[in-house]
Amino acid sequence: MTVRTDVFITDRIGNGIVAGFIATLVMSALHEPVTLITAAVGVHAPAVGLLFHFFVGTLLWGVAFGVVHDWLFGPSWLRGVLFGVGTALVVMFAVSPLTGSGFLCLKLGGFAPVVVALFHLSYGAILGAIYGKLIDTDEARDHLAGHAHR
Repeated sequence: MTVRTDVFITDRIGNGIVAGFIATLVMSALHEPVTLITAAVGVHAPAVGLLFHFFVGTLLWGVAFGVVHDWLFGPSWLRGVLFGVGTALVVMFAVSPLTGSGFLCLKLGGFAPVVVALFHLSYGAILGAIYGKLIDTDEARDHLAGHAHR
């Protein structure tokens, strides 16, 4: 594991937010989790669920991934998948019981844990791939800027 010291925390957070937003947007377009989630917790206004979904996917998970990226192993997309495992576990073991969806989301159906896990693994892969491209772009820009001043 190599922690990059050439990437500022503000870049990590900013890139995490951008990657989190894009990953959340892509996953939202692929299916309708908002309706299921909002109905499960008793919120019947999809706009509220959508805002919550984007807040968590963009700010909470995006920033968290930006901070822990270098502590995970593999290429960025794999680091995202590993992070997705963590987010799925948090949702299924902590968030789901608190929202009335039951332990492992089982009140949503027997197949729900698989769907929740696959959703978060996919989100993580997209998050990691985008974050990796953004970090590489930052590194290339900084490298070119360093050569321009010589």
